[in-house]
Amino acid sequence: MNDATPSVFRVNQTGYAAGLPVRAATVSQAPVFLADADGKTIREIPFDPPSADAASGDRVALPDLGILEAGTYFLVSGTERRRLTVSARPWRDVTDALIKGLYFQRCGCALEEKHAGPYVHAACHTAMAVDWEDRTVRRHVPGGWHDAGDYGKYVAPGAVTVAHLLYSCLLFPAGCSDDLNIPETGSGVPDILSEARYELEWMLLMQRDDGAFHHKLTKARFAPFIMPEKDRETEYLMPVSHCATADACACLALAARVFRPYAEGFANRMLLAARRAWDWLRRHPDFVPYTNPEGVRTGWYGDRSDRDERFWAACELFAATGETAFREAAEALYPGQHLTAFGWADVGGLGALCCLFAIGERGDDLLYGTLREDFIAQSEQVLALTRKSGYGTALPADRYIWGSILPILSGAMAMAVTARLTGREDMRDGALLQWHYALGLNALDTCFVTGFGERPVMHPHHRPSGADGIDAPVPGLISGGPNKCFPYPQTKEKLGEDVPPAKYFLDETPSADTNEIAIYWNSPAVFVGAWANTL
Repeated sequence: MNDATPSVFRVNQTGYAAGLPVRAATVSQAPVFLADADGKTIREIPFDPPSADAASGDRVALPDLGILEAGTYFLVSGTERRRLTVSARPWRDVTDALIKGLYFQRCGCALEEKHAGPYVHAACHTAMAVDWEDRTVRRHVPGGWHDAGDYGKYVAPGAVTVAHLLYSCLLFPAGCSDDLNIPETGSGVPDILSEARYELEWMLLMQRDDGAFHHKLTKARFAPFIMPEKDRETEYLMPVSHCATADACACLALAARVFRPYAEGFANRMLLAARRAWDWLRRHPDFVPYTNPEGVRTGWYGDRSDRDERFWAACELFAATGETAFREAAEALYPGQHLTAFGWADVGGLGALCCLFAIGERGDDLLYGTLREDFIAQSEQVLALTRKSGYGTALPADRYIWGSILPILSGAMAMAVTARLTGREDMRDGALLQWHYALGLNALDTCFVTGFGERPVMHPHHRPSGADGIDAPVPGLISGGPNKCFPYPQTKEKLGEDVPPAKYFLDETPSADTNEIAIYWNSPAVFVGAWANTL
């Protein structure tokens, strides 16, 4: 645990942007003052008295400090002081680090000092993989990203991660730097796209001859806490699945559109693979949930339906080809879609992004007009959650799940997109509060991104960080955060039942249930950071 005593103030520990309203939280019952860098009082901060917050158990207020000029300030209450900074581009470094965090997850290659600094390792997982269902079949399937704190590689989470990056680049190109010091820097392709391509090349290798995609490439069991190059157990191509095939189909169709100006041959390969995946889905209309084969104990990533995955795939194929059949398929799949969800299990929001910003008026009344109205209406529900939370967090008290950072950032994405569509400042401010949450404005007074803030996560559940002998964890990785819905027994034993959901967190390496990292948690943070950098 980070044993420093939390302040009575909670702030975005990476700073605030000049020209945007500054929000901070306080659990102090005493008056709060704003002071300058020399400690001279500027003014008292008016705010409603702290009120009970169900998720944290705190009595908390969320005063609006207004728009502040660039500089250093202090919040003061009695003997308590908390520093905050305001600058022109406060979030460029953390956004870049979140993108580069994916570079540190690369598999199948060495991480060299000139790019990785001290976080080097030799090439890993380069041996032939074995087909789980037919052990006589061996294939070379190198590359891709390690999914999370483990060394598995999973198609659906990878596809969603790539999609977040591609839409970040499409919608907010100025919000992403192009000098991340990765091997491809200076190639003429934006670094965020080069990083995405590393996963895409691996994804293409996961397609079976009939068009379906293997669900994942993992060992039978998770590796111990060793460096990746020391993990030499056999890797297996697990059975194909509907969701993996549909997610890969959607992602590759999207990527074909994005990469065409840079690499037409690569774009053509991806679009062909997407078409083959769609053909397999058409031939196999009855959904079969993926389950781990007997003897396999790695990440399940199961789902109860593939309607949202097929919807996203149909949207992206229509955007990429203009073919009416894909639009008709998307229209048939539209009813009941959760348009403001952007996670690995619910991808309706990615289909919505495609309709709103790629298909546009070609979608006619349903996929453009009705969808836009429905998207805004669902975003209103997200905004309402922020108003019920003492910390402005878009998550109910009973939904602090494993990886609670994902629904919080998913809500931020929804409100950010609605702000872009409508110009509404309340949506902008709601989205910014989720960004502030990730970076320190939360009940734990913790910055969930490694390497940033005064009180950063220090012990993520991440094998390289735990095995490399370096005190500081690999930078640019975001923790899953509090989880009271599905905690480990040992977490319950340490924290007990009385700790509120928003504080149900251990900054300890074994605590995968609260402190794991995952590529598909980094990527929505990239999207929100890229958006915030353009405000």
